[in-house]
Amino acid sequence: MRAWALLALLAPTTGASCVEVRYQVRDPRIGDPAQPPMQIEGLSVRDLHGVPGEEDQGNDWARPKMTASGMEYRDAPDDFERTVLWKVRIQGGARTEITGLTWSPESAPRCAGGHQALDILVDDVEHNSALLAPDVQVHWERPVVISGEQVVAGRFHEDPPLLHAPSVVDVLVVHRDGDRTTEECVRVPATGPGITYWNKKRWSFGGRIFWRRSLPSTSSSLFGVAASFGRWVGPVRIGIEGTVGGTSDSKPDSEAPSGTGWCFIDPGTDCDIATFGGGSLEASGIGWRWNRWALGWSVAFESIYARIKHTPPGGTQVARSAVSLGPRLGLSVLRAAPDVAGVSRISPTSAWGFEVFVAAGTTVSGEGAGDPITGGIALIGF
Repeated sequence: MRAWALLALLAPTTGASCVEVRYQVRDPRIGDPAQPPMQIEGLSVRDLHGVPGEEDQGNDWARPKMTASGMEYRDAPDDFERTVLWKVRIQGGARTEITGLTWSPESAPRCAGGHQALDILVDDVEHNSALLAPDVQVHWERPVVISGEQVVAGRFHEDPPLLHAPSVVDVLVVHRDGDRTTEECVRVPATGPGITYWNKKRWSFGGRIFWRRSLPSTSSSLFGVAASFGRWVGPVRIGIEGTVGGTSDSKPDSEAPSGTGWCFIDPGTDCDIATFGGGSLEASGIGWRWNRWALGWSVAFESIYARIKHTPPGGTQVARSAVSLGPRLGLSVLRAAPDVAGVSRISPTSAWGFEVFVAAGTTVSGEGAGDPITGGIALIGF
């Protein structure tokens, strides 16, 4: 059961740190000068992609190089470049030519002193035809020519401190008037006062590994795992969860600790041997956030079926079953997905952390020989 529990949390906890995070801007500001009109559309943090020029050679990554002896393959790291992708919406009119993008602090000179764009992406910068990652079209040639209203994105080296400071994306535009060519730098505010961001995450897988003090049907402590699937509706994640668990299946030992607090790992004579399974409907969200740390909350209504075996001192083992229903409330401390200055404190996110929960239950079938109000702790991820 415990190996399965680790797998249950592998995806959500890894996703919080490794998967691309996409933000939508709220209250964008128009660039300066105002013609052609430009504003930030969104941002992708941890835009992961293969390093150009590397290829797989028998399960080892290599970089081909032409030498005097012919083609050679030099060892290369098998990791990915981690960048950020700034998206700019441009109302380009009949024809707008872009020769470069620069991401820099607000105090930097225009189109100088910052991160130069590694790639410029246009057309369908992001769409849903790809299941696991957004599909992009890379334009290597400069200038990039656009017409009408389009979203142009620049891929830049990752700079976490700059994501949390006032910054701008400068767009170098070429104007042509007959034989005369001039360049103009349009400064588009990216982060800073009045600019807010919202995580575009919608669907969410989650997991929990938890210790629970008791159930309405048994006073023995239990260990359990759960998996959930949900969808963010505004700032609230609504999901369904399935859970399984129980006490240790070892026979009660007279030398084990007395009481029922250690039944999940080392059962004593006071312990039941119990297994349980169930499901719940849960609503959860972020109550407060500071950079990547957050306080989360959850409210659930759960249904639990338990199978209990009890052996009284000197007696014969008796088996019974019970069904209970009731609410569960949780408060958690979380490590959330990478953020950006201005992200809403209640924005959807991926996260992992620890939860303290309280549950109340009523036995609706079978014998209620446990505690109607109980609690526990959990390692959670979503």
